[in-house]
Amino acid sequence: MPWARVAIAIAILLGACVTPRAQWTEAPGRKLPAGPYSMLVGPGTVLVAWRDLKERSATVTWTSDDGKTGTATARYDGDLGSVVLKDVPAGPLIHYRVMMHGEEMAAGVLRAGTAPGQTKFRFAVFGDTRTNHQVHRAVIEALVKEDIDFYLHTGDMVERGGRDDLWTTFFQIERELMEKAPIVPAIGNHDLGNRGYYTKYFFLDKWSNGRSYFVTDWGNVRFVSLDVTIVCEKRCAQYEFVRQALEDGASQGKLMVLFMHNPPYSSGAHGSDLQLRAVLSKLCKTYGVELVVTGHDHDYERTKPIDGTTYVVSGSAGAPILAVNPHPFTAAARTEPHYVLIDVDGDKLSLRAINLRGEVFDSTVIPNNPPGGPVAVDPHAWTTEKAAAVAP
Repeated sequence: MPWARVAIAIAILLGACVTPRAQWTEAPGRKLPAGPYSMLVGPGTVLVAWRDLKERSATVTWTSDDGKTGTATARYDGDLGSVVLKDVPAGPLIHYRVMMHGEEMAAGVLRAGTAPGQTKFRFAVFGDTRTNHQVHRAVIEALVKEDIDFYLHTGDMVERGGRDDLWTTFFQIERELMEKAPIVPAIGNHDLGNRGYYTKYFFLDKWSNGRSYFVTDWGNVRFVSLDVTIVCEKRCAQYEFVRQALEDGASQGKLMVLFMHNPPYSSGAHGSDLQLRAVLSKLCKTYGVELVVTGHDHDYERTKPIDGTTYVVSGSAGAPILAVNPHPFTAAARTEPHYVLIDVDGDKLSLRAINLRGEVFDSTVIPNNPPGGPVAVDPHAWTTEKAAAVAP
């Protein structure tokens, strides 16, 4: 058996042996059970949150590197505290502190977007952290060393969305990364639960009208998060929301990134979500989406541009590793824990996929995709129809 196949077989065996009960012990010295973490919820508006089992009174003070300051009083929903910081300047680094009875309980830094006219920034992508806490922690430790402005999580944060203890573990593992960069989440099927912890922890009722899908702009890029757990045909509320967000982004000349859990194109164990593809592929072509990032399959895969859109699967940050069998639409594929860094520079997206040894195993430049799709000058260029002919 070739060595590559042996390595994959070993990785699959190790992944299959991991159970949802993989142990996690947080380092001592933390004053809060979870948090703080931040989310950019609107222009100049940031939500900072944490979990607190004892107190129900707190304030958050912040100072920007350009000398601006602010203070906000926390509101509590049970043991979850949060504040909405308003008029936060975009560009400079923001230093914030969670204060209780005059004592600093936690602190973090963030950026609330790029400064006007600035089009260079970096974000990270990873997902499917749900099972192996040690692998999840290793990914976070590697990312803490990277210089990023925020990160996208492609879903399946926990093994069982209805277990609060697993959510606490998730936030504890990601704490160091959350202390330096906002999270932009997408919901996965494992994150569901009848107690609504996903909605609760990400305070969707405070900033997205309770919707589990939303739009966030950063610099010249529009990010649209979808909820694939909603069965959505054309003209449903989510479809109209996404369509309008893309139409508006295209009218402003923005680069556009869709992110969600299930992949429209995948060569992994779950395979392509054909229903999702049928809905999204036309929208991507019509409005010129540059990039679609997903999880669900526990591997890494990047497609060739299809009607000008590149599709990336990043789902190996803790879930059991599974094999990927490349299709003709595949540009690169890998089966090992990893994360993805994407640098934005003007109208160019540069992608690097990095494993836990620090090796860049895939890189590419994603070109601008104008509304209506690229002009077909390459006879080997991929289209929706061509990809469908060879897809699973």
